[in-house]
Amino acid sequence: MSAQSFAQHFRWNVRALQRNPLTRASDRLEALTFVVLFLMTLLAIPVAMNVADRAYASTMQFVNEEVQTRHSVQAHAVTGTDTPSEFGTPLYVDAEWSEGGRERTERIASPGSVAAGATITVWLDDTGKVVGAPLRPSDASVNATSAGWSVWLLAVVFCGLVGLAVRKALDRSRARSWDRALQLFAYGDDGWANRRS
Repeated sequence: MSAQSFAQHFRWNVRALQRNPLTRASDRLEALTFVVLFLMTLLAIPVAMNVADRAYASTMQFVNEEVQTRHSVQAHAVTGTDTPSEFGTPLYVDAEWSEGGRERTERIASPGSVAAGATITVWLDDTGKVVGAPLRPSDASVNATSAGWSVWLLAVVFCGLVGLAVRKALDRSRARSWDRALQLFAYGDDGWANRRS
């Protein structure tokens, strides 16, 4: 739906709510439903922003915890990364680094292709176990934005489906009303065409 057609539809619904003897009750109900659902999508914006704020705060808590419990060391790739057998298969490389005065060699997952002898960053936790890189504040922003947009889009889709369901139900009701009116007009016993002079 284009912006112009949406504006025309919105104006029609507002006019349908005005006092006009030619406006049907079903038209008023459809217009009222449209306005209420439109307002609900607007009211969903602060709710989505609240969800985004909570998601940001929660992710930042993880970021701070991981920053405090993880540290990085510079390692050298003993061997290059394996050639993946299929798409999505993780790449592994043998890395060697010095920690606490002793040398360590371990096979670790690599984020990309690494040549033998290249310098790579390895992340370790407080116990010395190889772990993934800690989350960054930018990751918290991405998570918060995704959560906020997801909540708002779900609200919009829900309101749209409710609006379509109400409109289809009213269209069926109006069609039945027209059918009854046409039958009365064509076959009614009190019609002028059927009266005997």
